[in-house]
Amino acid sequence: MKCGRAIAQDANVCPYCGHDYRAIMAGVPQVAKKKDSAMPIIGGVLIIIGAIIELYVGAVLIGGGTAFMDVSFGLSGILTVCGAILVVFGLIGVLGAIFAFQRKHFGLAILGGVLSLPGAFVPALIGLILVGISKDEFD
Repeated sequence: MKCGRAIAQDANVCPYCGHDYRAIMAGVPQVAKKKDSAMPIIGGVLIIIGAIIELYVGAVLIGGGTAFMDVSFGLSGILTVCGAILVVFGLIGVLGAIFAFQRKHFGLAILGGVLSLPGAFVPALIGLILVGISKDEFD
C-alpha cells in the first residue's frame, strides 16, 4: 500500500501509510566489488624468474652443454633434447606469468607455474601457490 508521498531516502517505513520498505531493500542483491590483491602479480614475477632460469639452462644444453658442464662422453644428443624441452617449458612459464599479471586464464597461469618449477623450484613454487590462492581474482 504505497501512498505515493515523498519520504526520506533513508526511511525504512513510510510515516503516512506505514509501508515497510525494508523488505524491498533486503530483496535487492548486493553486488560486492571484488578486491584485487598483489598476489597474482607477485606470483607472476616469481614464476617468470623460474621460467627465465629454465630458458637459460635449456639454451646452454642445446648449445652443447660445454658452457654449463664439460660433457665429452656422447650425451650431446640427449642434452640437446633435454634443453629443447626446458626451452619449451620456459616459454610456457613466461606465458603463464603474463596471464597471472593480467589475471586471465587461470588454468594457463597455473600450467605456466608448474612448468617453470624445474628452472627455479622455490620461487616458482611460491609463485604457483600465490596464483592458486588468488583464483577468485581471475576472469
